[in-house]
Amino acid sequence: MKDPQRIQEFLEVINELWTNSPDLRFNQLIYILQNGYSQNNSGVGKVESVEVDGFKQTGFDLFNTEDDSFIEYLKSEVQKGKV
Repeated sequence: MKDPQRIQEFLEVINELWTNSPDLRFNQLIYILQNGYSQNNSGVGKVESVEVDGFKQTGFDLFNTEDDSFIEYLKSEVQKGKV
């Protein structure tokens, strides 16, 4: 069983990041964080598609990303004072 304490740790770090950027909507914050994580990890989880009209969509599938890895990334963003 995974350590349930990781949930509180996640929430605290997300709270700090979001508080530093209060004008972001929640899903904007999550998208920015997923993008940054992907860029720092050789594009892991990046999904791109091109619509019929040529519009390119980019998303992130981090389903298999381990929590400890993502928490460490989030903490590094707090240290940088970024989002």
